[in-house]
Amino acid sequence: MEHTNPSMRIARAPQGLPAPEDFFLVDEPMPRPGEGEVLYRAVYMSLDPSMRRKLPAPEGVPAPLGGTRQVGELMIAGLPPPARGHTGGFVGQVAESRHPAFAQGDLVQGGCWWQTYQCVPGDSLEKLPEGTRLGEALGLLGQHGFVSWCGMRNIGKVKPGETVLVSAAGGAIGMIAGQLAKADGARVIGIASGDKVQYVVDELGFDACIDRKAENVSDALDRLCPKCIDVYFDNVGGDVMLAAYDRMADFGRIVICGMASEYNAPEEPFGASLRPVLRKRLRIEGFVVYDHYDDQFAQFQAEMRALIAAGRMKYRIEVIDGFANAPEALARLLEGRNKGKMIVRLGPDPTG
Repeated sequence: MEHTNPSMRIARAPQGLPAPEDFFLVDEPMPRPGEGEVLYRAVYMSLDPSMRRKLPAPEGVPAPLGGTRQVGELMIAGLPPPARGHTGGFVGQVAESRHPAFAQGDLVQGGCWWQTYQCVPGDSLEKLPEGTRLGEALGLLGQHGFVSWCGMRNIGKVKPGETVLVSAAGGAIGMIAGQLAKADGARVIGIASGDKVQYVVDELGFDACIDRKAENVSDALDRLCPKCIDVYFDNVGGDVMLAAYDRMADFGRIVICGMASEYNAPEEPFGASLRPVLRKRLRIEGFVVYDHYDDQFAQFQAEMRALIAAGRMKYRIEVIDGFANAPEALARLLEGRNKGKMIVRLGPDPTG
């Protein structure tokens, strides 16, 4: 076993998009598990736009929503213990266990600190099923898949023949949300940028995709959704959300999943009138996936495995090598320059 533990700490408050100089990588002492704890080696870390809201704000700027970490502290992904493993941003392999449910070599999900070795209460970890590929555990069959599923099943409630709009359609959650809507018989329009536009149509099977950087989103929606939008799955907020807002059908549903375009803003921008909510009898609902693990996660995994087996669910993962490259990758993700789900590889993958 290694005697040091590569860890990423916060060097300063980012001035805009996160940059490598906002962090510093250090080798810290190897933690040792106490009674009821598990030490595991993280193999992959999930990168998510909401991580921007974990970082401290520059002096004089209102703190980002959702709380902050402080300069000098470890960077964080997911929720700290005692949150269960599904909420963790890491998957890996047990190195040493002092918890009866885990043994050396088990594959697990959990933890939150930007560290290669994580020492956590065993009750906060989830053991991954036999045959799981670790990269998939952070995507289709993990939290991002479950986020997409919860939003569509609990709020979107898509019906055959409806028109569904998905923003960030080439991203980790949008890819899955749109394919779920297609499986339900909907006409699905995506919003993406660059080479993701063609991928969304050709590979994921969306009916059309708007390039938000090459055309006016409002004009494109008028062309592609002349009979209005029944369900809008929102991953970005901001101007894209406002473009969809007044084009919703009566009794339409807006699933508020993420606000990626606003995470790097010093203040939360919102300039929409709520009149269309009343006039169109819209349902606008946000959700937090952590509320649904206990009662719906097994149902989600069963449905997702069936769709994968039937060849009706595709997914693209972009792997970044090493903690040192994580800050720059996070900035690319916030700018929408990712190619699918972004994960950071921290070491050898025992599942290949």
